Amino acid sequence: MVELVTRNHWWPGIMKEVKRYVEGCDQCQRIKNRAEILAGKLWPNQIPEKLWQHISVDFITKLPVSKGHDSILVVCDRFLKMSYFVATTKKTMAEGLARLFRDNVWKLHGLPESVISDRGLQFAAGMTRELNKMLGIETKLSMAYHPEIDGQTERTNQELE
Repeated sequence: MVELVTRNHWWPGIMKEVKRYVEGCDQCQRIKNRAEILAGKLWPNQIPEKLWQHISVDFITKLPVSKGHDSILVVCDRFLKMSYFVATTKKTMAEGLARLFRDNVWKLHGLPESVISDRGLQFAAGMTRELNKMLGIETKLSMAYHPEIDGQTERTNQELE
């Protein structure tokens, strides 16, 4: 970008100003090539054989407040590709999220064998650790910034947004 700008223009501090512009440009950040090496070896997810056997869970946050809710809990069945969208708030703690999950998904489809989630603090630490231990569910956490691990939920989030 600096090379393109300096073809026709120059002023003191041009490098710093172009860098600041690019860092604040939404489109520039979306199409930017990432030079970082991916963290860890990726393993393929288990292929589901029946409905609601393996699910993925994510959150959409920082939404405009509507009826007291500012976030959405997204739950996807990896076999059927069916999704549930549950209104919540970003301040909902682990117990509240477990209750939302139980009341909106488990009551209709029973217990899954595995849950994929990239929400370490909310899901792994509080809600799923205790709940899954009690119910015998294996928790599988995906790594942040690896959409290829949990692309289905990420694509569903884009459609909903």
